[in-house]
Amino acid sequence: MAVNGYLATVVWFLIAGYLLFTAIRRERKPILFILSGFMVFLGVWELINVLNDVDMKAGVYGWIYRGVAAVVLVVCLIWFFMSRRRS
Repeated sequence: MAVNGYLATVVWFLIAGYLLFTAIRRERKPILFILSGFMVFLGVWELINVLNDVDMKAGVYGWIYRGVAAVVLVVCLIWFFMSRRRS
């Protein structure tokens, strides 16, 4: 099971790196920086979950995890609808 956690950690960090690269080099959209930071958060959270014996996706920690994801989702949705309204 630990191998799946490490693989998920690597995938989150790779996605974060790609989004950051895209945000800096090509698009320069602030939403990509937000999403890149969120992917780093997911990678760190998964790494802590693998290295720690406490389940970081259950209980109070699970609610923190879901809360951060919900806030990022709301921010992305607001940005999306505001950008559609502008164009």
